[in-house]
Amino acid sequence: MNKLRSIFLRRRSRQRLLGGGLLALGCALPGRALAQRADSTKTTTVADTAAAPVVAASAAATGGLPSSEFETYNVSGQGIRYTAALTGIYSTGTVERVYFTTNHTGNLALGKHWLLPAALNFSYGRQDGALRERELLGLFTPAYKVGRLKYYALGEAEQSNLRAIARRFVVGGGVGYQFYLDTLRNEVSVSQFFLYEYTRYLDELLRQVPRSSTRLKLRLTKGPVVFTSLIFYQPSLQNFIGDYRINSTSNLSFTVSRHLALTAAYTYSLESVAVENRRPVNTNLTVGFTYSTGK
Repeated sequence: MNKLRSIFLRRRSRQRLLGGGLLALGCALPGRALAQRADSTKTTTVADTAAAPVVAASAAATGGLPSSEFETYNVSGQGIRYTAALTGIYSTGTVERVYFTTNHTGNLALGKHWLLPAALNFSYGRQDGALRERELLGLFTPAYKVGRLKYYALGEAEQSNLRAIARRFVVGGGVGYQFYLDTLRNEVSVSQFFLYEYTRYLDELLRQVPRSSTRLKLRLTKGPVVFTSLIFYQPSLQNFIGDYRINSTSNLSFTVSRHLALTAAYTYSLESVAVENRRPVNTNLTVGFTYSTGK
């Protein structure tokens, strides 16, 4: 009798997993997401009190510049271009998982010199009924382009449950230079920003930090395949060694039609100072379709 009961329970378990897999497949369209995975490293150090409040080293994300390629390209040199991506997954069984993310970018080009790019990213995730991700980032970076030089202004607003950020505001400006650009829009460029950050954490901790931000941008094209990568190094001007961020975003897209592309995006973020009980590294991999319109 016990043997029959054991066989029956194993069959029920397999049916639940199969059902969860089918639901995940249906809800993942048009894309699939692998939600943020925290690094297993749990190093904790205390921040320099002369530069910041006493908090433990931990989590991260965009912090000052976008996690996606917001400078969308205009074919004619002027006009507007809009891109949107929607990704979601639902799974059930041993662990119930709900994850949803959407990214939107827009760029208005005015003549040969002015660019008005903006980006909005939102992610939401629950695991076994408990809230895990609720990430929101809005960004506006007007730029003036002269030859290979770009002069930027920046405004950002952000919230993050993963990093216990109730609200973050960043303002600043900088300059960028294109070291390489060809007719296929392959590009290598570097930019340097100076930022002022205001961050209020969920435990009411307040930080106000001036930062330097150095960005390396790569764009490589081969037929319908486009690879872009952004890498940021953002130390505090008050404490270069103890307070810094390293962020990177890489996108690999395959053009399906004029307006549709299959895209895989991977982000890595390290933030040396944040609240306690938050890990220093977060990563995220998403796969889905991106729709773009405009010139």
